[in-house]
Amino acid sequence: MPENKGIPPDVQEAFYRVVHDYGVQKLASRMGVSAGVLYNKANPTDSTHHKPTLADAVLATVLTGDKRILRAFASTVGEVCFPVPDLSTVSDASLIEMLARINMEGGDFFRAFHDGLAGGRRFDAKDYARIRKEGMEFIAAIAEGMERIRGMVDG
Repeated sequence: MPENKGIPPDVQEAFYRVVHDYGVQKLASRMGVSAGVLYNKANPTDSTHHKPTLADAVLATVLTGDKRILRAFASTVGEVCFPVPDLSTVSDASLIEMLARINMEGGDFFRAFHDGLAGGRRFDAKDYARIRKEGMEFIAAIAEGMERIRGMVDG
């Protein structure tokens, strides 16, 4: 699963990359369409009606396990997304450990933010990259904790 190949600049480019990285012939067969149809739908320069539908994008994502279309869509509308972890085997006692992890991730985020402000200067690209990385880890830890709490709800 090519998770770390970066988020393409738009959804159509993401669809193209997912289709071609997975293999047009292979994916077309799994989607139940001809390779020619999938080539046309994936072609970002095609200005005809041959464009992927929302169903095509969802199916390609599910079949390939590649989340770049989803992430490009989220980025286009100013959102981010995080995977929902499978916490079915995690004991309720581990909730305290998760809460501690959330606080540790928060500390890492605020430390990176503080370090970036050292000397009263503005952030540079390296500062931002570190802050963003730590921020995303902090958000992911919160999302994981919330999902675990949801799993503990009766009924």
